[in-house]
Amino acid sequence: MYRYFKSWKNTLDKILLKIGIISDTHDCIGNIKKSVKIFKHNEISFVLHAGDYINPEAVRSFQSTKLIGVLGNNDVDIDGLDDAFNEIGGDLKGELYEFNEGSIKFALYHGTSSKQKESLIQSSKYDVVICGHTHRLEKLNIGKTMVINPGTAKGWLFGYKATLAIFETQNKQLEFINI
Repeated sequence: MYRYFKSWKNTLDKILLKIGIISDTHDCIGNIKKSVKIFKHNEISFVLHAGDYINPEAVRSFQSTKLIGVLGNNDVDIDGLDDAFNEIGGDLKGELYEFNEGSIKFALYHGTSSKQKESLIQSSKYDVVICGHTHRLEKLNIGKTMVINPGTAKGWLFGYKATLAIFETQNKQLEFINI
């Protein structure tokens, strides 16, 4: 029985799953809608949002996706955001979300505290740590941990373009996409 279960688990671990990654949408409904189209085109299983929605209407713009997110430093209307997540069947996880997808251990955190972000990365507990906050694209490998920042979906001053990311679990491939 155990051998059968182990074989079945290994098969599941090899299934290709695409995860959409986005952060710092900052009420930019137009770019959120463009992002949702990109996610649908790429057949994303679910979307991880690393915070800074600002307004419940921004959350509602993700209606046709399975949205899982954490709070950012600019997300002050927590009750409104939570209600919007519930309306679209999404899941707002608080400030930190830890989960496994196949054999990959993830942490999703906005990145507000650089000390907490570094602690997550240095713990070696996670295969992938996803953070936003800085609005800068980032892909680093620190020890066994891949650190991903999808940038800002709003685009911003100082030349930051509107971006998102797609992560494939089978081969841990990451693609950054301009919105």
